[in-house]
Amino acid sequence: MQNKDKEEKGLNRRDFMKCSAVLGGAMLASQFEWATDLMKRAEAGMLTPEEEYELIKAENTLYTVCLQCNTGCGIKVKFFRNNGKAVALKVDGNAYNPFVAVPHMPYKSSPFDLNTVDMAICPKGQSGIQTVYDPYRITKVLKRAGKRGENKWATVPFDTAINEIVNGGTLFASVPGEENRMVTGLKDIYVLRDAKIAKELSDGTNAVMKAKDRKAAIAEFKTKYADYMQYMIDPDHPDLGPKNNQMLYFWGRKKGGRSDFSLRFFNDYLGTVNTHGHTTVCQGSLYFTCKALSEQYEYNKFGGGHTCDLGLGSSEGKTRDWTFTSSGQNYSQAEFLVLVLP
Repeated sequence: MQNKDKEEKGLNRRDFMKCSAVLGGAMLASQFEWATDLMKRAEAGMLTPEEEYELIKAENTLYTVCLQCNTGCGIKVKFFRNNGKAVALKVDGNAYNPFVAVPHMPYKSSPFDLNTVDMAICPKGQSGIQTVYDPYRITKVLKRAGKRGENKWATVPFDTAINEIVNGGTLFASVPGEENRMVTGLKDIYVLRDAKIAKELSDGTNAVMKAKDRKAAIAEFKTKYADYMQYMIDPDHPDLGPKNNQMLYFWGRKKGGRSDFSLRFFNDYLGTVNTHGHTTVCQGSLYFTCKALSEQYEYNKFGGGHTCDLGLGSSEGKTRDWTFTSSGQNYSQAEFLVLVLP
């Protein structure tokens, strides 16, 4: 009776979670021999009718989002199951997603009409299967096991990694020369936890940054907030902020929702201002360089400047992120500004 119920209900929740974990990279294709042959025949269009039918079953289709680039197109991942194991065989565009459904499907379209409709997806999106099953994909926490630059690594359990990152200590005692080196844990960085004090120090720092006599302003800051100096990275440089700012969080591809959740944790809870998106995934180095080159540097901060009219980039916005070729010829005077910090 139980077997009959299972057949009638199809894939149960436990099996679905197991299959989803496989798609997330928890199990590589090399772990089951049948996967290699199956994937080769799928790419060659040589699947049997029975195998093709497995791919169109609703329980074997995972609606998700492609992260092979920052666009985040909606996709349908089709996987094949065998003896409790699963492998992703094909990636198609999701007909419900306007990024890949061009022209867009009518809003009133029935799911019964669209569930078998596969839209196109770019070659980079198709290569998501190669990314998931890449034998060199890092799926475990790696910890340096030798001196910097020696390229020696060891895997550690996830719980161990969390404990060491949070609590710190002599984490590299097995590395020659680092036997007694203490590594600061996040708990020792997350020192300023009072929102009221954080606001007072922020206001005081802003006043210092606006002052013409910086030396006198810093002396006044240290006197006024003497009871809070233990929270600062360097009292002589209030602009560095509290020790919480020693936490740096940066990411590559995150859309609204996931990024908002992360910023809520790192900005609002841990209290660091050092959270940066894009990085090298989205030419972050180019973006920030353009910003620095195309704005005026005055009183230790960037502000608007009418003499700096050339930069690198693609948008004629407030920050003057312009390209030389498209906009430079429109200006009679141009100043190339380069800032070199000591």
